[in-house]
Amino acid sequence: MADDRQASPIDSGSAYRDVSIYVDAVAPSQVVARLRDALGLQGNGPKLTVGPVRVAGEHNDYVTGRRAHPFDFLEWPTVLECEALAGTPAEVVQAVTVVLEALWCGGFKAVAACDFEAELPARGGAARYPLPAPDRPATSSGAWWKNLVSPGKRKDRNL
Repeated sequence: MADDRQASPIDSGSAYRDVSIYVDAVAPSQVVARLRDALGLQGNGPKLTVGPVRVAGEHNDYVTGRRAHPFDFLEWPTVLECEALAGTPAEVVQAVTVVLEALWCGGFKAVAACDFEAELPARGGAARYPLPAPDRPATSSGAWWKNLVSPGKRKDRNL
């Protein structure tokens, strides 16, 4: 069935139609502008087109403001909404790959959320920014230094 991915055009029910790329940056317009510059695209404004994919920078309305792990991409303030209006699934994967790699090379943390993450580099970015395992107990960041000096050595020191 790999040939189907190469041959079929995008339709309204396709898994390749929509992608959300979450970016750890405050200003969506600056992300789009830097992406446009990195890709050598012309124009200005909140939208750009990469291959068959239209990309629009928006504020992430799902941000709760809660204290979250730095790699919890759903809390990142910018989302690039990508919509494939034409092309084949392979062309869409290639366009999203170009966008992700341009963001990463530009120093942005970015993760794609879509139905074809496994076809993207670093699983759409999820492999670049792993969250800690939920079954691991959290350690106190205030006491980490106690493990560096054993109790016996602390007693012998004259401070």
